[in-house]
Amino acid sequence: MRYTDSLARSAEHLRAALPLMTRQRAALHPVSYAVWYEFVSARNLALHQAVLTHTRDGATLDEAQTWALYQDHIGSQLTSLDAATAQKVGDGLARVLDTMAASAAEAGQETARFDNSLNTWVEQLLGDPNQQTQADVLQELLSGSREIRGAVGALQSQLSQSQHEIEALRQEVRHARNEALVDALTGLSNRRAFDQALSTCLANSAHKPDDPKAAASTAPCLVLGDIDFFKRINDSFGHGFGDQVLRAVAQTLKTVAANDIITARIGGEEFALLLPRSSLDQAEGLAEKMRSTVAKGRIRRGEQAQEQQNVTISFGVTQLAPGESANDFLNRADRALYASKHQGRNRVTVLTSDSNDAQEPVKLRA
Repeated sequence: MRYTDSLARSAEHLRAALPLMTRQRAALHPVSYAVWYEFVSARNLALHQAVLTHTRDGATLDEAQTWALYQDHIGSQLTSLDAATAQKVGDGLARVLDTMAASAAEAGQETARFDNSLNTWVEQLLGDPNQQTQADVLQELLSGSREIRGAVGALQSQLSQSQHEIEALRQEVRHARNEALVDALTGLSNRRAFDQALSTCLANSAHKPDDPKAAASTAPCLVLGDIDFFKRINDSFGHGFGDQVLRAVAQTLKTVAANDIITARIGGEEFALLLPRSSLDQAEGLAEKMRSTVAKGRIRRGEQAQEQQNVTISFGVTQLAPGESANDFLNRADRALYASKHQGRNRVTVLTSDSNDAQEPVKLRA
């Protein structure tokens, strides 16, 4: 299922969504509720941002805007790949079930025939207990046993084959699901996977004890990175080399990050790293290590060894505050990244939840 909220949590979202729905110009239908449910639950960051944009300065959503938001940010999440896979899996399961039903029916018919024959043989034995009759009945009984054993064996074989087919379908679903969450160019998680991971991470964090000491060491941290002057790279050397740069930076991030860190490409040249359990110093240290590793590297532009390009990346780092929404968490990391860009690029900026401005106070390392 797409929604995994508890009854209590979904009731909270309902109470928050209804007042917002009633202020709009759209009718109060399921599509409208789906939009506002996802908005208040902060599970869909792209939709959240789009709604904020549409309702800026007191504007309200009309019917067309509501349906467009649903199609773009909710309905569109069933991709063509998902639909094709769902159809294929559905057809496969129907085929397996039909085959199993046919095999079970055949085995049932064999069992019924054997039962009828058994009754007849018992009557023959009771009616004519001479040795020849007994021998004939035993021969028929042996033959019938072989037939029923063959039918049961065929059913067992078909059930085993069906299990293999079902497992193959499961593997295909897993593969399609993984592909739908992976950025094809870099091999990192894509924006959809990142949004899901962030939503899950914040939900898990909300259930942890409110222990300030524990929060300092286990609260989620977010690192946003953006390749410096990427447009200039594309304009100067072409989009082919730009793709090469994206793959090289992604590989560096993947190599430096630990296994429990979600590493994603969330925009053209923008990357995100979600650290589910980390101190702010650890997150800053990781960002600094990534920044310096990328800055030291050289990416070859042609066949000649001297044709190499230096690439740098800027980072913004922050840590989740107690009770904070995903949107505020992401926005603060984005402000930290903007500060790195504004103050010269190729640096790491740490912005804490008690900082009111992206410029001061911040912690800079170049």
